[in-house]
Amino acid sequence: MRVWQGARQKKKSILGGVRLVLIGFIGKVILTIFGISLLIFVHELGHFVVAKILNMKVYEFVLGYGSKLFSFKIGETVYGITKIPFGGYVKLEDIKPEEISFEEDRLPVLGKQSLWKRVLVIVGGPLMNLILPIFLLAVIFMAGIPYPTTIIEEVMLYSPAVEAGLKAGDEIVCIECSEIKDWGEATKIIRENPNKTLDFVVIRDNKKINLTATIAEKDNHGFLGIGVKLGTKKYGVLSAFYEGLKATVGIVVILFKLLVSFIQGKQMTGFTGEIIGPVGLAKETFASIQRGIIDYLGVLAQMSIGMGIANLIPVPPLDGGKLVLMGYELVVRKPLKVKTMLIIQAIGIALLLFLMISVTFSDIFGIFALGGR
Repeated sequence: MRVWQGARQKKKSILGGVRLVLIGFIGKVILTIFGISLLIFVHELGHFVVAKILNMKVYEFVLGYGSKLFSFKIGETVYGITKIPFGGYVKLEDIKPEEISFEEDRLPVLGKQSLWKRVLVIVGGPLMNLILPIFLLAVIFMAGIPYPTTIIEEVMLYSPAVEAGLKAGDEIVCIECSEIKDWGEATKIIRENPNKTLDFVVIRDNKKINLTATIAEKDNHGFLGIGVKLGTKKYGVLSAFYEGLKATVGIVVILFKLLVSFIQGKQMTGFTGEIIGPVGLAKETFASIQRGIIDYLGVLAQMSIGMGIANLIPVPPLDGGKLVLMGYELVVRKPLKVKTMLIIQAIGIALLLFLMISVTFSDIFGIFALGGR
């Protein structure tokens, strides 16, 4: 009887564990879908907000795709949520199909509004994708950013640090008479002085101790052989937003350089990453959730910036392609013919589909390759 009860209890425990794992997995999947959907929705929100500010007619602003779950109308705009609340779309004022003659008529992008208004509406989407990361990164900076301190956590065996008498718990305050305020300063001095003897001042048990270390050489740089403790730096609201803006601008610059290198068929110096598609984005988002909310927000911020930059690629039907067509309209003083525009868009869609399929296969192959290791 006791054996049977024990087996039953064990079975309940296993089932309970499976349920918890399943619930956790489903939760991560939902957060992954929500995160990617949020980025798409924010992009469309950018188009919507700018159009409204410029008093352009917006017929629909919908969360998701497919048939509507419910909707309501304010003014000329229908707001709604679909049965599949993934992403979203905005339907702006445009030329009606019955007004178009495919042989003769010229079709301006985004209807008959003035060119500058249409340009601003197009730019609004990518711009919103660049604004969102500032807020996400600001939250991360307010929560606290880990940084390496100057307090030694470990000393590697047979390293120059051991020979110098450095110990775990020592705080490096001075190297070669230079005051050390952060680990970056210490690292710079150590790396730039291979095979040289440096004087250190450390604090140990609230006392200053002078030590001398002969720096070894490793990969053409100085090597001491210590690991330091990590601290957490929290920022105030204003400084967090400033740091968020700086980080966003930094990522944008890197992505633009990467995009130029990609177009030129070159490998960007110092960059070892790769372009990923929808599968890769979902994989990265899912993995970030497992690491915690801060990582999740960080990945969303990077993805949002990537989406904003990618949409500016000058290939129709992306926003960048539409801007190119508007540029043509500005120079020539008239839009493209309908037939010409349709051909250009068809070529653009074909190129994007080819790129997406290639990248998706690469993502899937990468997942299986990693799984087989």
